This record gives sequence, structure tokens and C-alpha cells, in this order.
Amino acid sequence: MDPLTDIIALLRPKTLLLGNLAATGEWGIRSPYQTDPTFYLVTEGECWFQAENADAVRLCAGDYLLAAQPCSACFVSHIGAKLVLSDAEFKERNTIDNEVRVGSRTEGPTTRILGGLIICDPANADLLFGLLPRFTHIRAAEDVGERLAGLMRIIVDETHAARPARDMVLSRLIEVMLIETLRRDGAQRASQPQGLLGGLADPQLAKALTHIHSNVGRAWTIAELAKTAGMSRSRFARRFVDVVGAAPVEYLLSWRMALAKDALLHSQKPLSQIAADVGYQSPSAFSTAFSGKVGCAPTQYAARSRGETMPGETRAGMQSNLRMRSAQSTG
Repeated sequence: MDPLTDIIALLRPKTLLLGNLAATGEWGIRSPYQTDPTFYLVTEGECWFQAENADAVRLCAGDYLLAAQPCSACFVSHIGAKLVLSDAEFKERNTIDNEVRVGSRTEGPTTRILGGLIICDPANADLLFGLLPRFTHIRAAEDVGERLAGLMRIIVDETHAARPARDMVLSRLIEVMLIETLRRDGAQRASQPQGLLGGLADPQLAKALTHIHSNVGRAWTIAELAKTAGMSRSRFARRFVDVVGAAPVEYLLSWRMALAKDALLHSQKPLSQIAADVGYQSPSAFSTAFSGKVGCAPTQYAARSRGETMPGETRAGMQSNLRMRSAQSTG
């Protein structure tokens, strides 16, 4: 199995279009704070993108930007431009022909921006945070930029059409969009590898990662994985930690738990089968490992994620536990 394909499948991405922005003259807007990844395509004109604790980025027609982590973004005609549309006003702003319009409508060229929201499955949404940098800017001149622009046009068309299986088509289009972004980002970071994309950019580590994903239930040892990578055990272990950011055994455990969370929420498999699928000989051994990694027992995780309460647990307590677990996963 391809590790990148595995992860995108677990994310189960869907999209909601935030809408179109048309701006002329001197202008500036702050988009509402989003906890989910957001993507933007400048379809006409140019502007600057600004976010807290990040350098300003100049965007030109055809440029694509993906904000993979929660943020409130500002778009301005030029650095220092006054925000003429606040966060609250943005939410309440009336649109004309499906566009939010700002600035002087008669002065200067028009800039148009298309924005969308990526909704990932909550069980493993944090996987995307670990894959991508905070912001990914892809210029129109890049080969992938042209493909992304084409995908966005199809996404817009599919969103506004009432065709059969629209939701499935949109999900697949968003999967392709994410894969294109991840492929490009992995190539950009090949000289300074970091995280899973860095590991996949390393031919030797990529072999070991592919073996882990193709047989996650196997009790892999460092020696076995080092052999698949064609490296000595000690060199492989050091290289894996330096590049991927976790020891091989830790990565295997994290991937097992990601698969287990997905199965608990989206399958009807008994606990014994889920345990066996991810490499545990008994449900009790699996429950111990799951509790240590996730912070609660598998049955509690499934019940809480579905909004159910466990015996002896109040709904307020359940919500508090969910918030704590969410903070821990993104902190």
C-alpha cells in the first residue's frame, strides 16, 4: 500500500465552498476563523495574504494557497491596507451574484478569490496537520498549479450542479487536490526532510514505510525494517527518527491507533477483529495500548465520538473529556 493513499483515505475529506470574493481599489478583509483546513485560489488580479505569526505572501492570478492549520486569514490589496471588512461583517455580508464585494467598485482592477473549506473525519483530522506545513503556496507557473486550477474549476462546477453522486465526486476531487499538494510539498522538502513526507522522499525509508503500511498487523522489529531499507539497524533507527520525527515502533503504534479509531467509528467489526487487524493477539492487549495512546478505552472512544455517554458518565463530563482529548491531539 502507498502510505500517502492510506492517510488520505482515513481523512475522508469533504469540501464546502466558502464563496467568492471580488475586490477593487484599496481594500482589506479578515476571513472568519476556521478550525478546518482552508484553500484559496486567486482567479483574477493579485493581493497579499497575511496571517498571525507568518510572513505576508503575495498572491497572483492562478496562485493557490492551502492553510492546513486553524487560522483567521487576512487578504489585502497592499501591505498596510486598512481592513474594511471585519470578521463579524464578513459573516453577515450580503453577497451579489454569489460574490462578497469589497472596496471601491469603480476604481482599479478587480481581484477575485475563490475559497473553500476541507472537512476531515474527526477521528484522524490531526494527521493532516502533521503532514503539511501551516501554509502551502503554489504559484500558477508551477506545473501542479495548473492542475490545481483545473481541479478547482471542476469542484466549483460540481458544487453548483445537482448531479447524482455529487458528494462522492467532490470527496474524490478533494482527495486528488490534497495528494497533488502533498506530492509537491514532499518534493520541495526532499533536501530538508521532515515528517512522513520527508520519509517518503527518502528512497530507503520509503521502502520501510511501505512495508509498515502494507502489513500493519505484523510485529515488525527494527532489524526487519532496517533490512527492507538496506541499512544497518543502528543507522536505520537514527535516520528514521531524524527524518520522520518518531522512532519506527512509535510510528507503527500511531498508525495502528489511527486505523483502529477509523474502524471503531466506521465499521461494525467486533473489538476482537479490530484488535487482530492492527496486530494485537487479544482485545485486552489492544485496549491497553489504545488507552495509553488515545487516553480512553476503545469502547469509550467510540461512544463519546458518537455523542453517547457511558454508564456513570454525565454528558457534561463526556464533553469535557472530548475537549481535553482534542486539545492534546492538536497541542
